[in-house]
Amino acid sequence: MKEINYIEETDFAVTVCNTEGIILYMNQKARRTFLKPGMEDLIGKNVLECHPEPARTLLKDLLEHPRSNSYTIEKNGIKKLIYQTPWYRNGKYKGFMELSMEIPFQMPHKVRTPAPAQETSTKPSAGNNSTASAKPRKKRRAPNSISELKPGEIFVFGSNLAGKHGGGAARYAYEKFGAVWGEGVGLHGQTYAIPTMQGGVETIRPFVDQFIAFAMQHPELTFLVTRIGCGIAGFTDEEIAPLFKAAMLVDNILLPGSFCKILESE
Repeated sequence: MKEINYIEETDFAVTVCNTEGIILYMNQKARRTFLKPGMEDLIGKNVLECHPEPARTLLKDLLEHPRSNSYTIEKNGIKKLIYQTPWYRNGKYKGFMELSMEIPFQMPHKVRTPAPAQETSTKPSAGNNSTASAKPRKKRRAPNSISELKPGEIFVFGSNLAGKHGGGAARYAYEKFGAVWGEGVGLHGQTYAIPTMQGGVETIRPFVDQFIAFAMQHPELTFLVTRIGCGIAGFTDEEIAPLFKAAMLVDNILLPGSFCKILESE
C-alpha cells in the first residue's frame, strides 16, 4: 500500500527540524506562510535564523531541553495557535516540530465533566482524605533570603538576554550558584535564568511559561523563585506575580511570599 502523507495538504502549517535546528520538512501551508516572494526553499536552513529575539533564544532552549510549548499570537489581523513539540523515532529524540493554526478571535471553550461515579457507601472509609484534599492548600513559599542551596535546589533569578550578570540576584547567582556569564536563559549550575530586561511584562511571559514547563519536566528538582523583575528591571510584584499563576499548582516551584499573597487573594 502506498504511503500517504496526511499532513502535506492540511490547512495548518507544519515545520519539522532536527536536533540542530536544521529544517527537514515544511508542508504546503508552511511554505505558503513562511516563504516570501522570491525566497529560496527553507529546507536545509536553520530555524533559529528565521526568528528574531526573544523567540530565537526560546527555540534554542527548546531544542536543547526538549519539551512542548504552546501560545497564541496575533499578526496582520490573524490570530494563530502555535504548538511546538519534540519528535521522536523509536523513542530517541530526533528534533523539534511546530504546528501553526489560524483560529478565531472568539473561540468557544467547552469543559467536559465525567458522569459521577455511583457511590457504594455514604460513610467515608478509613484513610479517605478526599474532603481534605479538596480544600485549597497554601502554597509553600521560597525563603526570603537564600544564602545556600541543598542538592537539587535551583535558584531562579531575573536576568537579561545577553547573560551579563552584573548586579542584584543575577550577580549573586553568578558568584555563588553557577550561573554562566553570557547565558541569559535557562538552567546553568544550580540556577535558572528568566530574562526580564528586554521590554514590558508581556515579553517576560513566554520565558516564565517556558520555566514552568521545564520545572514540570524535572520533578526531581526544587525551584526557589526570587522576586524576578522587581529589582533592577523595575517591575512591581503586582505586575510579575500573575505570570506565575500556573506555578501555584506545581509542587516543586516555590514562589516568593509576596507573589503567593497576590495570587492567593485572586
